[in-house]
Amino acid sequence: MIRTEWTAMLSRAATSLTLLGRHLERADHLARILGVHVALSLDRTDEPGPDFWIRFMELAGWPSVTTGRRDQAVEMIVGGTLGPSVRSSVDAARSAAQAVRPSLPSELYEQVNALHWRVHEAAWQPDLYPFLSDVQLSIRLVDGLMEDTMSHDEPRDFVRLGKFLERAGNVTGLVTRKSAELADAPEDALEWTAVLKSCFAFESYQARYSGGVTPEHVIECLLLDATLPRSARFSAGEALMAVSRIDGPGRRSRPRRLLTRLESVFEQADTRLVDENPRDFEAQCRDLLRQLEVAMREAYFHPSKVPASVMGDEGRAMPQQQ
Repeated sequence: MIRTEWTAMLSRAATSLTLLGRHLERADHLARILGVHVALSLDRTDEPGPDFWIRFMELAGWPSVTTGRRDQAVEMIVGGTLGPSVRSSVDAARSAAQAVRPSLPSELYEQVNALHWRVHEAAWQPDLYPFLSDVQLSIRLVDGLMEDTMSHDEPRDFVRLGKFLERAGNVTGLVTRKSAELADAPEDALEWTAVLKSCFAFESYQARYSGGVTPEHVIECLLLDATLPRSARFSAGEALMAVSRIDGPGRRSRPRRLLTRLESVFEQADTRLVDENPRDFEAQCRDLLRQLEVAMREAYFHPSKVPASVMGDEGRAMPQQQ
């Protein structure tokens, strides 16, 4: 079982395993929202102005960027170094995998390594969509290999902890920020459809809801649904299960208590209130994630080696690779 008296070596292993799940999920998220928003800019009947790409960069974790050009936004999200990008996330995932290579099945590590080289060697400028599709499908393959070839024990649980905490934060930020952005245009079905597609949930939504895409149903689906794997509530629940297995029976660590509270926030949330006060809901979730960040460092990671914040991702409960 994992205990707070782990040696520094095992603490670093826990850090790297968590980062592996976190950065692969980050790369998948960035590739998906980039592809969806490029398509959205082409689908709109009106020409998207500079504000469209400024808001997109904020969604992607670049809040201080003021570029209003699509080509610049694409360049930064694919390969930028001053904020979250597909390339930097894949690089970080590979570095984390290298740090714990003996803990990973060789097939899984080889897929992460191969994705790293394809991302660096790809001439993506003329072929953006095939490039983004390759990133997403490669990460799906890594997920499948983890489930089918990796022992279902503590190392796997740390990978899943990173993956689902990253997903919970990404989905919550995307939905609440879009809800605030579209407060004056709640019936913009094209924008809300893009939100669903950005979370890989459009077809799941269509199978569950009739009558078109509405803000209330998107919030209910992506934030509060306990059964949808892409929802924030489901992700918080999966992270909680991972921590429960890591802690073992009879131990309720602070990360476990905080994740229980986070799951309860989604379980008890009211769709209408979230729609009316999306920024308040996001702030509540981010506050819990900040507390969780500190608790995870103290319980599982090496405090002297792991900074509290990550560039472009302030407030998330994740350590940074050293």
